[in-house]
Amino acid sequence: MTEETAMQDPALVDPREFARFLITGIVATIGNLGVVWLLRESLPYPVALGCGIATGFVVSFVLTRLFAFRPAQRDGPGETLARFLVVYVAGVAVNMTVAMVAGHGVLPHWLDLRDAEMAGAFLGAGFMTVTSYLGHRFFTYRTGRTN
Repeated sequence: MTEETAMQDPALVDPREFARFLITGIVATIGNLGVVWLLRESLPYPVALGCGIATGFVVSFVLTRLFAFRPAQRDGPGETLARFLVVYVAGVAVNMTVAMVAGHGVLPHWLDLRDAEMAGAFLGAGFMTVTSYLGHRFFTYRTGRTN
C-alpha cells in the first residue's frame, strides 16, 4: 500500500481521523467559549457570542486542515474553505433541527421542558459531530474516497 492510498481510506469512519476530528472540535469549542468569556463583560452578549462562534469556526477550519484530515492531495485554501463552510452550515442545520424536534417535540413527553431542551441540545450537537465528520471526510477533504 502506498502512502497515498493509505491516506485515502474507503471505510466510512477512520478511528484515528475521527479522534483527531474530536480533538479539533474540543479545541475549537474552548476557543469559542474562551472568547465569549473574555468579551462578555465589555461587549453586548450577542456580539460576544458572534465573536466566539467566529473564533471557533476559524480554529476548527485551521485545525481540521492541518491536523484532523490528511488528504493525499490538498486543494487551495479558498476551495477548501468554501466546502468547509457548506459542511459547517449543513451541520448547524442538523444540530438545530435535531435539538428543536427532540427538545420541544419528543422529549417533553418524558422530561420537563428545561431538561428536554438541554437533552435536545446535546443530541443536536452529537448529530452535528457525526454528520460534520462525514461531510468533511467525504466532501471537504475527501479522505474517505480512493482516487
